[in-house]
This record gives sequence, C-alpha cells and structure tokens, in this order.
Amino acid sequence: MKSWYTIRARGTGAEVLIYDEIGAYGVSAKGFLAELGALPDGVPVDLRLNSPGGSVFDAVAIYNALQRHDGTITVWIDGVAASAASYVAMAGDEIV
Repeated sequence: MKSWYTIRARGTGAEVLIYDEIGAYGVSAKGFLAELGALPDGVPVDLRLNSPGGSVFDAVAIYNALQRHDGTITVWIDGVAASAASYVAMAGDEIV
C-alpha cells in the first residue's frame, strides 16, 4: 500500500515528508503517529510539506501529535500546503 508520508533519521534530527493527500488511499494517521512517537525526546524535526490537503480528522491528529513532540519543529513548504495540510503546517515552531 502506498504511504503518503516518510519519517527518517537525519543526523541529530528527523525529516518528515508529507507529499500527497493526507489520509489518502485509506491510510489513517495511526501509522504516522506511531512512527513520530518512536522518535527520541527532544529530537528536532524538519517537516516538509507538498500536499493538496485531505482528511481534516487525520490532519488534526497529526497536528496534535506534532504539538506534543518536545523537539523543535521547522516546517518547509516545498510546494503547496493547502486545506488540511495548512493546519498541519501550523504545528511548527517556525515556517520557512
């Protein structure tokens, strides 16, 4: 099944890419939240977005999880962060 996000370690931080519809293809935020929760405490996250939006319910869950993460979150809008993706972008400490 195609995944609409990627989380990978990058040096001392993590990079999160959301490059598709949020919640598309029947995938909920559940897996995303589990992977994000597995990151060590305090790890800085670069969140890269290029999404037309998607499920507001999944976006709210992702936003809340990012807000709970105790590391700095820098948001990079690589293309578009429309609709539900704009809500996810607001979880960042800084938007570049």
